[in-house]
Amino acid sequence: MDKVHKIIPETSGEIFDIAVSRIASGSPLRDAIDMIIAAQNGALICMGDVKTILELGNGGFRVDVPFTPQRLFELSKMDGAIVLSDDGSQIICANFHLNPDPNLLTYETGMRHRTAARTSAQTDAIVIAISKRRTQTTIYCNGEGINLDSDEILLSKGNQGILALQNAKNTLEKAAIRLTFLELDDIVTAVDVFTILSRYANLINLAAQTERFVHFLGNNSGLLEMQLEDIMAGVADSFILTIRDYAVTSAEREAKRVAKLLVKLPREELTLETIMTALGHTEMRSDEDHLQARGLRVISRLSMVDEAAAVRIIDEYGSLSAIVSDSKEGFDRLDNTGVENVRAIAASFKQLRSTL
Repeated sequence: MDKVHKIIPETSGEIFDIAVSRIASGSPLRDAIDMIIAAQNGALICMGDVKTILELGNGGFRVDVPFTPQRLFELSKMDGAIVLSDDGSQIICANFHLNPDPNLLTYETGMRHRTAARTSAQTDAIVIAISKRRTQTTIYCNGEGINLDSDEILLSKGNQGILALQNAKNTLEKAAIRLTFLELDDIVTAVDVFTILSRYANLINLAAQTERFVHFLGNNSGLLEMQLEDIMAGVADSFILTIRDYAVTSAEREAKRVAKLLVKLPREELTLETIMTALGHTEMRSDEDHLQARGLRVISRLSMVDEAAAVRIIDEYGSLSAIVSDSKEGFDRLDNTGVENVRAIAASFKQLRSTL
């Protein structure tokens, strides 16, 4: 699968994903959490940033023993927090009384959850609050919390995510085929580019949400992970190539920067003006303004053309419309590119045109 984190910038979401990987089904920490819930106990567990955590509170006692689910379960029977090492492999102390800044804003109501939210906001630790009354586990990072659902609920949400993802992918593919038609006829407008790039960004964000369910499920993700990989195969690469086709600067590094920017934007801010500005078209006056494709996305669809050859072809022609024009005359300029299998490439391009 094109890992969505190739595109998505570093955010608090990545910290959550680290937390999720530690608490996924089948992990030792998840086993301990399940034992605590089954016993109808509550717990407050801090993992990481040990020095800062210990400066936020007092009391309790040092343990300094290797982590095991059974040890954490037994220690959870006391009221205070349990502090684990950065990687969760060591239990540092137990029955520790946390005193985070009470002025930090939180919408949590229970004492344990308010403490967890404020502690995570004040430190770089992952803080886990297990509610005794509601048997609900919440993971806090940077002051934000997400609930840890049961595997049954996670599978249900994951399957819903896969369905939504497949529908979004189908819509994207139809938009990509339409865009190719427009590119070959050299009639692409700004709104066409906006439509395809916003669909890519939305699809990748939806995939990131679904991927989190996969991470939560851990060893039980099974078919869900395979479906996600299948749907997202090649999406990130196509996104980058489309940006390179229409950005003022076609460099791959710049395209990745633009991709991260677009994915990071809230959906309501993903407007035509925002996308055109990100591509470098700051003087775009109308959504009907003409844009000319370089052709990297289309040329890269040819099986015998690797990325280096595609770049050389685009460097020679400058645009897809110039390639189309030369194709009608037998690809006379293709010999100037220095790529191999010129005749096969020419034949494949003509076949591509005829199949669309």
